[in-house]
Amino acid sequence: MRREAIQQAVAVRADFRGGVVTPISFRHAGREQRVTRVNARWVDRAGRHPRFHFSVTVESGDVCELQLSAADLVWWLDSVTLEE
Repeated sequence: MRREAIQQAVAVRADFRGGVVTPISFRHAGREQRVTRVNARWVDRAGRHPRFHFSVTVESGDVCELQLSAADLVWWLDSVTLEE
């Protein structure tokens, strides 16, 4: 396994239901990545606005870390751990 820092804004499709957000898919490098499992979720409350983090597994088996910034509602792909 190899972890790569990405730190790029990405377009994410997410479900907002019952006060819980769940990423469904996102677009990175021109490809649609479908989320097959949410492994973990946590909130970083340091700073003025919280940031919502998600560890997700995509169809390829890679594990990605997504972040939703509450300040501007922009999603970020923080890193990818590649299944080799």
